[in-house]
Amino acid sequence: MINIIIVDDSDDKIEAILSGLPESIRDSVDIAKSKSSAQKAFAKKTYDVAFVDLALPRYDDGEPLPNEGANLVQEINEFDWFKSPKKILAITQHSELESEYSELLKKFGVTLHHHDGTGNIADIVKYQYETIAKVNQQLDYNYDVLIVVALDEEAKPILSDERFNWSRQNILGLEDVNIRLSYLPVNKDKKKVALVILPRMGLVSSAITTSRVVNEIRPRYVLMPGICAGVEGEVKLGDIIVANPSWEWQTGKLKGDSFAIEPYQIAVNQAMVGRFEEMLDTSILDELWKNTDNNRPECKPTCHFGPMVSGSSVIANTEKISELKEQHRKLIGIEMEIFGVYAACTQSNVNPDFIGFKSVCDYGNEQKADNYHSYCSEISGKLCANFVEFVLEADSE
Repeated sequence: MINIIIVDDSDDKIEAILSGLPESIRDSVDIAKSKSSAQKAFAKKTYDVAFVDLALPRYDDGEPLPNEGANLVQEINEFDWFKSPKKILAITQHSELESEYSELLKKFGVTLHHHDGTGNIADIVKYQYETIAKVNQQLDYNYDVLIVVALDEEAKPILSDERFNWSRQNILGLEDVNIRLSYLPVNKDKKKVALVILPRMGLVSSAITTSRVVNEIRPRYVLMPGICAGVEGEVKLGDIIVANPSWEWQTGKLKGDSFAIEPYQIAVNQAMVGRFEEMLDTSILDELWKNTDNNRPECKPTCHFGPMVSGSSVIANTEKISELKEQHRKLIGIEMEIFGVYAACTQSNVNPDFIGFKSVCDYGNEQKADNYHSYCSEISGKLCANFVEFVLEADSE
């Protein structure tokens, strides 16, 4: 089903917009006649398309103000508590508003239409609806979540979680992939979850395997937990790092003894970051730290959201860490797979939401050891299992 909202205080214009939609869905279209009503709607639901008048009353039954529609568009794109629509079409009959706000709206990817009552707005609405319907049909999701891990040790706490009923199954086209499937009961529904263990560590393996699996099973979300190195002084052993953004440290040009980095960074969308932060508000990290049987760091873990770089080499060299810090002054983590997962997701026509997070097991220096591998794998895996349930429960509300 395509979710649509019309934000307009004019009954005539509302009817004109509705006339461009199929009769069968018109009763399901949400109507907001003020900025305040629209804010409440955008806080509760993610819309496929929103038709927004630029001149809106601040509250229901108020007088329209020329800047409230543009203010609304800016707020729902910038504030985390709003669920930004996939497509926004701004409509105005005032040519002066069109010229005043066209640049601002363009910044947020909003299409602006001038409608003075003489043209046929229904044709524009019909075209937009048919385009979105076609895209949605192409992007139907077959699985709810795909979890990608690089090591058996990272998969173990997820596979042993009693909320899941993992089983090995052959999927046509993925017979050579180490994949497990499970149903997860969520609010009287059964959600489909898949877990893939990469054939080997590194960016090539993560990118190719993730791309194949994403395109075959079409997941809504892709998650990558695991273990990583942290930048000493920025994070503690046992902390969680959410890779935002991620890039490959080996991309660039080597000329003589100098290397010029040419990074292509990929960030996690704000909605996924917000949901991860919501889960952390439940004190889950403290509980996982308290209840482990593995050798653990003395300090309770905290979660950091920040730059984490990927590369195909295991690093145990202080000098190399210093070089990598020159690529991003706020670098906090180093690992080997997340950028490949992010790249596979962004370049897929499935377009799943994705997030990678790993637990710091060492500092990538000459003292690199395996003391906390088991603990970090455990806390990252259990955090992932909890996030799967958390995000799917939020979707079903």
